[in-house]
Amino acid sequence: MLTMNRKQTYLIFFSVILLAWFPSKLIFAHFETTPNSPVQIAKDGKLSYKSAANGDRVPDFSYCGFMASELPIPDVPVKVIVSNSNGDATARIQTAIDYVSSLPLNKNGFRGTVLMEKGTYGVAGSLVIRTSGVVLRGSGCGKEGTVLLGTGVDRETLIRIAGTNNRFAGILVQLADKYFPVNSTVLTFKTGHSFKVGDQVIVNRPSTKEWLETLGTDKIGIYVDYTLTKWEPGDFDQNWYRTVVAITPESITIDVPLTNSLDPKFGGGSVSAYNWSGQIRNIGVENLRCVSSFDATNAKDENHRWMAITLDNASDSWVRRIVAEHFVSSAVAVWETARRITVEDCKSLAPVGEIGNYRRYSFQTTGQQVLFQRCFSEFGYHSFSVGFTSAGPNAFVQCYDYLPYDFSGAIGGWATGVLFDKMTVEGGIISLAYRDVDGQGGGWSAANSLCWQCRAAQIHLPAPPTAQNWAYASWAQGYGNGHHELQHTFVKPESFYYAQLEARTGKK
Repeated sequence: MLTMNRKQTYLIFFSVILLAWFPSKLIFAHFETTPNSPVQIAKDGKLSYKSAANGDRVPDFSYCGFMASELPIPDVPVKVIVSNSNGDATARIQTAIDYVSSLPLNKNGFRGTVLMEKGTYGVAGSLVIRTSGVVLRGSGCGKEGTVLLGTGVDRETLIRIAGTNNRFAGILVQLADKYFPVNSTVLTFKTGHSFKVGDQVIVNRPSTKEWLETLGTDKIGIYVDYTLTKWEPGDFDQNWYRTVVAITPESITIDVPLTNSLDPKFGGGSVSAYNWSGQIRNIGVENLRCVSSFDATNAKDENHRWMAITLDNASDSWVRRIVAEHFVSSAVAVWETARRITVEDCKSLAPVGEIGNYRRYSFQTTGQQVLFQRCFSEFGYHSFSVGFTSAGPNAFVQCYDYLPYDFSGAIGGWATGVLFDKMTVEGGIISLAYRDVDGQGGGWSAANSLCWQCRAAQIHLPAPPTAQNWAYASWAQGYGNGHHELQHTFVKPESFYYAQLEARTGKK
């Protein structure tokens, strides 16, 4: 007898309803945005933008990912093969990683790949990649492929991409007393500057007392616990890592637009050159199944592995075709010191642990220029999330969140330039909301962020003071005073991210 699960029944029912009520010509018809809409959609699907009176506009999110998504992820040649054997394989795999780490870099910045054959490898410790140009590759992420089984009862991360946090920043050079709108790339200074083309720079936006008072976040928790939840000056600065691509005597042009305005009323901004010799790049982890052992008699066991893969002090790297099973928190976590990272075609399955904060954050970032695409999470908490003061852009493209316990979105603390593009949250919420005391004083969680053709039960989208948030073609109940337009409508282009990438690079 043929049977269908609830999910299959839902998909068939939804398809029948669409065919019955929406003829194909209507589904793919061109829908006009309003004349003053921040995003203008031409009949051929091309995008253009209307700036606000102060010059702010919807940011360009297309700079996320490995090499800013301008180059494909490469197939790096194999230098050593690890075969399967009984017992703890931690030392054997780490030795192979260390061997490839000792090889010279080729002209493309890679040393080589460690290829693991099919089979289950017990890993009692943690595998660490500390050197640029190394790829760890399995022979498939299915159950018959390469399985890394994290054993033991500690909470150690299974695979760590970990450079060294030895960043050194130079003297701050104050920007001119003028308003630099969202999506700015040209920055002028009060006086001269000594920056050169090719310099790595940090653009700093301070979190001043005046700004916090305007947001009202200096009073978060005043009737609950003032000391733990209010925002303090200096705690919510944003720092964008950029490269100087052009100069004049008075200005520099940076490679990636800013995702927040710089306003002299709130301290303006500054630029400093930096050196970060310990930040590693050109790292890949791919084609693996990562599994955590756990106490099968305890559905909320937390004395096992919390995270499958983390990235720290790294740039221009990737994680792809990874399945993570039974971890307490994350399949992939990209931390604040990482940038230009691609996480694609990954799954977080059957998490084991409590349901609450810092658990079941399936795919999360506090970094910048991070691209999550075609990733799947089930039974998460904040399954797809951007954290505290993440300086964008960061993008989630065509990801699927199945029956979460809480929302996907921004957790709190003024993340900027977040894109949710063709995101589906089945039975849950996408939230870029004001969180007040939730999340230990999450306050305004996101600014200058966009939802494009997302599907969810609800989308919470306020317009925070000094900024804006936007949603187009949402298949959800919309909440908040942000810009909601073309709700319950199919629009072209299907992907905002790839439309912007094509416009920027000229490549399909």
